[in-house]
Amino acid sequence: MRATLIAILSLYASWSWAQCDNDNLYYADATPFSAGSTAVAYCIWGGEYYTVDVVSGETYTFSTCGGSWDTVITLYDEDGNYIDYNDDACSWQSELSWTSTLNGTIWVLIDEYGCDDYYGCGANLYVTWEGAGDPPPANDDCSGAEIIACGDVVNGNTDTATWDYVSGCWTSIGAPGLWYYFEGTGDFVSFILCESDYDTKINLYSDECDNLVCEMGNDDSCDSQSQISIATLEGIDYFILVQGYGGATGDFELEVTCEPYFSTLHQDCGGSMTICNDESFGGNADDHGDYQDLNATNNDCLTYEHQSQWFIFSPVTTGTIEFTLVPTGGIDYDFAIWGPYPADEIVCPPSEAPLRCSYSALYEPTGLVVGAGDTTEPPSGDAWVEAITVAETDLNMYYVMLIDNYTADNTAYSFDWDLTGVTLDCSFAFLPVELTEFDGTVYPDRNELRWTTATELNNSHFEIERSTNGLNWEVIGEVLGQGTTQEQTSYIYNDRTRPFGTAYYRLHQFDFNGENEYSPMIAFTHEADADILALYPNPGKGRFRMDIKMKFEQVVLISLMDLNGRPVWFGSYDLTEGVNQLQLDFTNMASGSYILDVSTAEQSIAEQRLIKKPK
Repeated sequence: MRATLIAILSLYASWSWAQCDNDNLYYADATPFSAGSTAVAYCIWGGEYYTVDVVSGETYTFSTCGGSWDTVITLYDEDGNYIDYNDDACSWQSELSWTSTLNGTIWVLIDEYGCDDYYGCGANLYVTWEGAGDPPPANDDCSGAEIIACGDVVNGNTDTATWDYVSGCWTSIGAPGLWYYFEGTGDFVSFILCESDYDTKINLYSDECDNLVCEMGNDDSCDSQSQISIATLEGIDYFILVQGYGGATGDFELEVTCEPYFSTLHQDCGGSMTICNDESFGGNADDHGDYQDLNATNNDCLTYEHQSQWFIFSPVTTGTIEFTLVPTGGIDYDFAIWGPYPADEIVCPPSEAPLRCSYSALYEPTGLVVGAGDTTEPPSGDAWVEAITVAETDLNMYYVMLIDNYTADNTAYSFDWDLTGVTLDCSFAFLPVELTEFDGTVYPDRNELRWTTATELNNSHFEIERSTNGLNWEVIGEVLGQGTTQEQTSYIYNDRTRPFGTAYYRLHQFDFNGENEYSPMIAFTHEADADILALYPNPGKGRFRMDIKMKFEQVVLISLMDLNGRPVWFGSYDLTEGVNQLQLDFTNMASGSYILDVSTAEQSIAEQRLIKKPK
């Protein structure tokens, strides 16, 4: 939509806290559109204006919501007469609804806050002619998201939906969409649009509608339709946006499937997870564990572990074992199975070549199937190896299985058994500690973690690990185990150095012989008393605006420090609950870099780099 530069006008140099002057440098004609529709000008820069043809008596909405930089919208008529403006109707971005009093063309000016130019692409201009017509569905906005649950199949239509002014998530916002809400169950959940009638996209967010956190998105996973799969955390709120590609709208079918999930956390062979039934499940790993369990004596068709998980299973009836391992995206998964072993002869890592092994380089499902014709295959294989036949002599024996993400891109998989005559033993627990509870409580000064074991065998200790994103972990403490006991044991650990926001925790349990396993994740959220939402313009010539969100009314101290930590300015402010806007005047400060620190009486809330430009 970017058009030719039509004039060289003087730069706007004065500071403005209201509408901006009609002096922008670039222009583009808005796409013609009709009542009830939306036109979009993509990739706008600060210092541009767009022309829009309007009809008297009709209402129009102009929005840059969802962009990445601080915008101001100002309207002028063809003769240069000021009409209206908005700043910050949606966080740092702007949205303005206006009922036209004229027939003709208006100018829509887009400026950076302070009426400056912004030489970069990071926002779209949405122009909606509200007009008459069918109202949008009730779940047109995130705040009206329709509740969905495991097993649901819902039908919808986006023809009368409106544009969503949110940031794209793994795929851009390409058309009007509808919203759905799912409460995390701890399962491996798939949101599937593959039976829809038009070219769909799907975006998945968490947290709250006014603070959406990108989780994942997809375009064209199944032909021109879309689907995503994620290991949900129990109790976490998820928001699903169903939209289309290139402005497409139409009928869609959204299916929700849930399967048991093996943790995203990696583990070693010594921490193999027990599979004791033929239910489908999902899984993922973020590393190969603490050790490389594959070596020259046991890897056969494989090389080494990339992102891997280990499992153990034991058949108690004869028959045939087949399965299908399906990546959720176009990636390469491999597997190997060792055994069968008597219970007292299981060795981790295995000391011989696997019973079955597939190292196929095909980016598609893999597994065991009757008639495959081979038991091991190199990268040139077809991804399928021969099924396992369980004879009488194999009953109550144990098989060890490795599933490895060769692509190592943190993409999950689904696993589906096809057991003919075979049932699996659910009484076997490979690791000696039976964890029955892992929970906790958020207190004003700490996060308290509590866990309980029913029995322990050779339990050396627990390492407590913490993460701010569920992927990267640090050890923050250690608690000694009880060795061997048949009694219920309760443990408590207090994290007094927790971060603000959401913290994830897990337990890493170690035996005296070095075998270990991870617990499931739990998450707690500790909100700061205050949070800096914005500081702009930064860099700036002296006058800055800072938006601070307060949890409750209190006094804060704002300090400006040089890079050696020496205060050069400070001020005390009595702020109210909610968002406060402060004007900070540093025009008398020397140009250069500073640290702006905001503190309560108890602690520093945040530090942010501030750059003072020359006058």
